[in-house]
Amino acid sequence: MRKYRIILVVLIIGIVGIAGSVVYNNYFKPWKEAEIYINKYMVKQGILEDDIKSITKEKAKKASYNGILYRVNYKDDSQYEYQYFYSDDYYALYVNKVMLQIYNVENNKLLKSNEELKSVKYPPIYLKKELNK
Repeated sequence: MRKYRIILVVLIIGIVGIAGSVVYNNYFKPWKEAEIYINKYMVKQGILEDDIKSITKEKAKKASYNGILYRVNYKDDSQYEYQYFYSDDYYALYVNKVMLQIYNVENNKLLKSNEELKSVKYPPIYLKKELNK
């Protein structure tokens, strides 16, 4: 009888361990990784924590990629909303796995051309490198 109890306890511990691993990998790990990579991107842009007015974090889908979207508004650049999108599927970006899109708050228009992006205080990293040359 004691042998069956030990087997049952080991089986329960194994099931709880596997379930915990699945929950962590699907729910907690992506949010943690998104925060790490988006913070890395913001540091390369030269953004300080004091510059941030508000951040909204949500799950989102851009193109065919599922990921995590940070909507950021800055104190000194309130005319624009910066959307940092993290997805595990992105590999060919300047800071791995993060895409930045900037929208004008007044008309919700995406800024696309380099001329439009030069007017923002915190341009994307690739543009910031070009401006510093």
